[in-house]
Amino acid sequence: MRKDYRDTIEQLTRAYPGLSKQLKKTAAYMLEYPGDVATLSMRQVAARAEVPPPTLNRLAKFLEFETYNALRDVFRSGFEMVSPALAKTSDIHIPQGASPLEATLQTIRNTTAGNVKHLFDTIDRDQLQNIIEALNTAQNVYVIGMQSSHSHASYLHYVASMCFRNWHLINRKNGDLADQLEDITPQDALLAISFKPCATDTILVAKRVNEIGTRVIGITDSRTSALATYSTDILLTPVQSPHFFESYVATVALLEMIIGFLVSDSEQSVMDNLTRLERSRTELGEYWPDQ
Repeated sequence: MRKDYRDTIEQLTRAYPGLSKQLKKTAAYMLEYPGDVATLSMRQVAARAEVPPPTLNRLAKFLEFETYNALRDVFRSGFEMVSPALAKTSDIHIPQGASPLEATLQTIRNTTAGNVKHLFDTIDRDQLQNIIEALNTAQNVYVIGMQSSHSHASYLHYVASMCFRNWHLINRKNGDLADQLEDITPQDALLAISFKPCATDTILVAKRVNEIGTRVIGITDSRTSALATYSTDILLTPVQSPHFFESYVATVALLEMIIGFLVSDSEQSVMDNLTRLERSRTELGEYWPDQ
């Protein structure tokens, strides 16, 4: 049976952790730059991946293709799905004579806008629809994100739990994770957020629930991240930044996208939940009174 582009990418993602050093290096390049695989020669791809050309043939054989050309044809057939490369910071045009402040502002604006554009241009619409349906039909939805991703997980849970009563946040309360995982079943879903280098707790939880058959939706920045290995579905979001810390503007846009679709697909009970919550907050004086 002929494999398509999506199947091949998924197979490569699952196989990545167990590959030899050279094959892993090759696979990482192919996962990060699928457009190069579709458009460049084998020798050009090998040179950019910094591996000998025969390594590409070895990886093709590992993926059960007769030749590397057969593997490349699959990438070419999926060319419309291949992610366009993000612009490098060095490629961003800065007006001549711009002050250091203006140059920095332009660089940050162009980079963050590029991240958001990349997210919307490359996200798999069919996969996103399947994820929304899975979250809507799950018995319970658990959310986890540690370290830099903790704020994303907390935000997603905060907004979702106002609408849905079956969303739960997993965190290190009282220093214990085990008791929060005991009731998770294959009828539930886990939404995990982690970027390279991935937080150990997030990966351990994703691995644990994946092994019992629970659907794991991973939000990460690379198919070679540890989270991708244990995710049933992978949502990639760019975090490119012109400074030391990653930019999470596109990540927040993805979370808002998920919430927006969930609410738009929901029943009247969700609006009833929001109405009751707002009434309770007003009655308890949780909002600062307008002057």
